[in-house]
Amino acid sequence: MKIQTNLLRLVHCVALTTIALSRLARAQDRSDAALESPTPVLTGDFNFQSTFQPDMKMLMPEFDPVVLIPLGNKLLIESEYDMSTNLTDTSGAWGPAVVDHGMEYLQLNYIAHPNLTLTVGRFLTPFGIFRERLHPMWIRNVAADPLIFPLNDNSSNGAMARGAFRLSDDVNLTYAGYFSDLTRNNQLQSDRRAGGRTSLFFSDRHLEVGLSYARVLSDTHYGLIGGDLSWSPKRSPVDFRAEFEQTTRMGKGYWVEAAYRLDRLSRAAFFRNSLIALRQEQYWVPAFTQTSITDLPDRNTTAPTLGWTYTMYNGVRFNASYGRNLATSETHNIWTVGLTYRFAIF
Repeated sequence: MKIQTNLLRLVHCVALTTIALSRLARAQDRSDAALESPTPVLTGDFNFQSTFQPDMKMLMPEFDPVVLIPLGNKLLIESEYDMSTNLTDTSGAWGPAVVDHGMEYLQLNYIAHPNLTLTVGRFLTPFGIFRERLHPMWIRNVAADPLIFPLNDNSSNGAMARGAFRLSDDVNLTYAGYFSDLTRNNQLQSDRRAGGRTSLFFSDRHLEVGLSYARVLSDTHYGLIGGDLSWSPKRSPVDFRAEFEQTTRMGKGYWVEAAYRLDRLSRAAFFRNSLIALRQEQYWVPAFTQTSITDLPDRNTTAPTLGWTYTMYNGVRFNASYGRNLATSETHNIWTVGLTYRFAIF
């Protein structure tokens, strides 16, 4: 009952804001000649990943539908619902099959100005680059989440302002600031927190450097800072991405990833559709044992991973990777194979 009540409250809040802003948007758009009507989109992906390590096998199906509903030229409703399970075989015994599901985001965006977009509802917390940009399986180059991903694996319930403006012909400044309220139910869980991200994007160099900060104000108060880098050199088929996060209570870590597109080697289909990625990452535990985020490693860990993805036709992509977990009494190999299908209906 609490879950349904909180979900209805969130939907009600978004609906009321939609009505108010849609009237404003219609009034502003009357003078604009619309070239074509915005089209709703149903998209998302289904993926199935299998991970193998000593004495353990994991089968992980996941379905993530996404709905985009434009209202005029200034309003957009976005929503994603996540459904997944993790079937684990430990030493020959399968564990229970429990389906995890929840609202990743349900937000209303209003383009108040070319340099400013206002958002209310439930949205992905703007911290770093992985959660907002790389988390979907059909985008990422390596199937496994980074070790530090649980530090910021969350959505926020509240309001956000974000945008960008030009500093010079080659430099753009982006920004995002938000506040989130505390919600405890499983469908719409969020911390009370405030923070934001800003970055400099050098368009001529295809380089972006970002900084993030968050202050968690729930049961445990702590600060979280981060830095990120994305670089795609013009004359090289290589993409570089990196992220660093540090907290006062939950530890710190980083990941660095380089992805090489093989189409420069040959025009054969295999090379055109293949990508090789190498990720190096580390996590250091805090000085005092933390129990708030159970998905973090419980000891200092290093994990190099080599991954390969092959993009087929009609949104189908195959992935495979080999990694090595390096930690005291926890050193072992990790093999992952998977298949992802991305769909879109206009």
